[in-house]
Amino acid sequence: MKETRHTPRSTHNNLLYEQLQYNGDKHLDTHFELLVFDQNDARQFVGDTPADIVTNIDPKKVNWLCVSGLSDVTKIEQLHTHCGISILWLQDILNTRHIAKIEDQHDALLTITDIYTQTAGNTLDKEHVSVLLQSGCVFSFQESHTPLFAPIVDAILNNKGKVRRQSADYLYNLLLSHIFDGYLSILDRQRDRILDMENTLMEFDNTRPSDIGRDIQRVRKDYMLLRKNLLPLREEFATLSESPLIKAANKIYYKDTFDHLLQVLQLIDNAKESITALVDLYLANNDLRMNHIMSRLTVLSAVFIPLTFLVGVWGMNFRHMPELEWTYGYLFAWVVMIVVAGAVVWWLWRKKWF
Repeated sequence: MKETRHTPRSTHNNLLYEQLQYNGDKHLDTHFELLVFDQNDARQFVGDTPADIVTNIDPKKVNWLCVSGLSDVTKIEQLHTHCGISILWLQDILNTRHIAKIEDQHDALLTITDIYTQTAGNTLDKEHVSVLLQSGCVFSFQESHTPLFAPIVDAILNNKGKVRRQSADYLYNLLLSHIFDGYLSILDRQRDRILDMENTLMEFDNTRPSDIGRDIQRVRKDYMLLRKNLLPLREEFATLSESPLIKAANKIYYKDTFDHLLQVLQLIDNAKESITALVDLYLANNDLRMNHIMSRLTVLSAVFIPLTFLVGVWGMNFRHMPELEWTYGYLFAWVVMIVVAGAVVWWLWRKKWF
């Protein structure tokens, strides 16, 4: 993932002033979309402020309020007034650098995490996402207007599956499961990248240097980011099944989602060994490339050492050297040096040094 510099946060204490502040880099308009449904009907409402749509919340049905775009903190703060969401939780939702967590307040459940999507350049794009459960109502918060939960919205509007026949806690778990399944898709692509790099390293080419070392480091950092975001959720996920908001009949679905989370973490841990093997193979290839370079230098040295000896002998300034006054001495010297060089090259070729 491409590293970006973050703008410094304000120095005021949020616990003291209870003010909201968005510290992300996706400054988009804040939109609200409400889905109200049961097994017989599903309705969709869109508004620019919570006041525009909260009047459509039906306590007898399941309500899902989707908030896209977190930069307008004035609108976000209205959720405290109209929906009773804690200011402290809203601060955590707007803090894009907040560690992933699951928090239970008995009458509400909050999950904060990040969603990663893979771009065309094989980099990871992070988006801060939060899902909140109250009695009969689910809230989802995301930084962008990307339809992250489009399959679930489509299932509700077109009555696919059984989500319309379930309660709000089922929808809450469905959103979390969709997030974790997204990690599985990313890990599949990352695994293919690792296999491609392994094949490249196995097809060793000593004639040109490779930039694959940089790609290995990028993949290693990507896995570190994914693990850092999901690891805190593994210990806290058990609190979900203990919450009074979760019906006993739906706890089996939470167990299945927890299995998905464990599977993602297991795949990340397994990838560490593959990346370590790639690093070892990359270093071994560098050593082989260096050995090839040294062998070429050795061949050149072996060819020119006897020639240097001959030139040194004939370059001595003794007065009585017959070759110096010989008419064909210069030609004789060239013939001797060519024959010696050819003999050395032939001998090295017989020894398969090149």
